[in-house]
Amino acid sequence: MHGRRFDYAILALGVAVVSTAALLIREAAAPALVIAAYRLCFASAPLLLFAAARKRPLASTRAKAALTALAGVLLALHFVFWVSSVQQTSVATSVFLVTAAPLFVAVASGPLLGERTPPRAWLGIAIAAAGAAIMVGDDLGAGGDTLRGDLFAVLGALFAAAYFLVTRRVQTNESNWLSYVTLAYSVAAVVLVFGVAASGDGFFGYSGRTYLFFVLLALGPQLVGHTAVNRSLGYLPAVAVSIAVLGEPVGATLLAWAFLDEAPSALELAGGACLLCGVFFGLGGARDETNVAPLADATL
Repeated sequence: MHGRRFDYAILALGVAVVSTAALLIREAAAPALVIAAYRLCFASAPLLLFAAARKRPLASTRAKAALTALAGVLLALHFVFWVSSVQQTSVATSVFLVTAAPLFVAVASGPLLGERTPPRAWLGIAIAAAGAAIMVGDDLGAGGDTLRGDLFAVLGALFAAAYFLVTRRVQTNESNWLSYVTLAYSVAAVVLVFGVAASGDGFFGYSGRTYLFFVLLALGPQLVGHTAVNRSLGYLPAVAVSIAVLGEPVGATLLAWAFLDEAPSALELAGGACLLCGVFFGLGGARDETNVAPLADATL
């Protein structure tokens, strides 16, 4: 029992730290690709050093290595779109929309994994979609950049969902979660570095303050937050992890309100509450079907 309380404490810490990501992204004055690349590079470096010291393979088979590498590519795409979203729309809308990723998994798990999506999960998806529509509708008069940010948040959620489906196939557990995140983060870092090079954006020339936020993003939301949530999948019920992560958009919205003076509108609050209720309801319906194992870590 004591160990289980410890595991829940680690999960709570992870969700709390992940909630700071949107605020740190807003404070980093750099292109989205550069922010994402530094975040994953700085986070994967200590994990690779630790893996080298352990002298153990990061994947037990070539098939798992290939799937984990694919997960890294999907993770990189998730971060590109989500960081872009945070820069172009409100923090509240961005983090609430990207939290819908578990429901995309519920839709895709049927045709891709042969897992049945129960009726209650479909109802949850409908409720969450209504909430998302309310939030996006609130941005219709705000201009093209804001709507583009909303779209990027949805794309970020889609790539996060694809990442979860691959993670499900690899079956992260107590024995391999650290090796899994080490390889996935490292592949994502390489993909993002090549992306920065192809885009023509520079890695250097930013202010010291911006580099500080790069480091904070890597050490906090990525290395501590996301890794804690990934670890929790091997020790706690997946549905408990998934529901706990729904606290991230609430924390991110409160931080943006306090530090960025970005108060959410009434429609954003209403839409966000509706979306979270739909995700919560949908996950509850999917619990008995055990099709939510990889649904945690919604904004990665």
